[in-house]
Amino acid sequence: MQESLIGGLLGYMMIWLIIYAYKKIKNIEGMGLGDAKLMAAFGFLFGYTALPIILFLAACLGLIFALPALIRKTKSLKSELPFGPFLILATLLYAFYFKNLNIFIL
Repeated sequence: MQESLIGGLLGYMMIWLIIYAYKKIKNIEGMGLGDAKLMAAFGFLFGYTALPIILFLAACLGLIFALPALIRKTKSLKSELPFGPFLILATLLYAFYFKNLNIFIL
C-alpha cells in the first residue's frame, strides 16, 4: 500500500515538474494536467518502480509515431500531439511484458 501511495504522488509530480519546467522555459503550455493524473493512476496501480519504465516507453512510442511526420514535414515541432494514448499503450506494454523486470528498485 505504501508503494502505491508513493507511486501515485510520484507519478503526478513527474509530469507536473515537466509541465512546470516547460512553462517556465518556453512561457507556453506544453502539456495538460490530464497526463499527470494518468501517471498518478498508473503509479497507484503498479507502484513507483513502474513509472520510469512507463514514462520512457511512452516517450519512445511518441517519438516513433511523430518522427515520420516531422521528416516528411507534414508536422512541425509546434504541432500538438496527445501524450495520453502513448502513456496508456506504454502501461499496457509494461503490464504484459515488463512487469517482472525489476530494474528500478530503489
